[in-house]
Amino acid sequence: MAGVAFLWNVPVAYRPTDIDRWAALSLAHPQATVASAVSFILGLAALAGWASALGRQVGTPWARFAGSTIAVGALFNAVGCVTPLVLVTHVLPGCTGPACAPVARALLGVTLSLDALFNLLLGIGLVALGAALWTRGSRALATLGLVAGLASIPVAGQPFSEAAAKLLGVAGPLWLLFVLGSSVRLWRGTGARP
Repeated sequence: MAGVAFLWNVPVAYRPTDIDRWAALSLAHPQATVASAVSFILGLAALAGWASALGRQVGTPWARFAGSTIAVGALFNAVGCVTPLVLVTHVLPGCTGPACAPVARALLGVTLSLDALFNLLLGIGLVALGAALWTRGSRALATLGLVAGLASIPVAGQPFSEAAAKLLGVAGPLWLLFVLGSSVRLWRGTGARP
């Protein structure tokens, strides 16, 4: 959530139709862009650890697959979050004029594409976790996982579709609720047991 909060003055971030404006606003707010990138990287690394731990604790093959799938997506996305940082600290300060635009578009396009991959793998992983939890009797948490996963998968179209990017406004809160709910279970050590 900190990664999003730091981008308050960059409201077009992660929007496929506004990549040039995203670059310009990132340059106008370099400290916020760096803080956002670092927050996303740390959060995604933590999310990878959470997914792996939940998959192991639930213990079924589907749950382990789900945890690994989410973890891989989160780590790819963390790598993608480095590119806005590179853009504002290394590329744009030494580059002027229209020649900078293709490099900025490429770096932010990588960020957007790896975020899309994350949403796809997160969605697949949440659906698989939901199915695993359902068979273990945790129906409420399973339902939330299934719904969050199904809402996250279409966000993978975000590099090409503004509508897909906007779906994150629905999918994000759902998967955050699932992460919080399952984290409480992890913390208590109850895993998926009813």
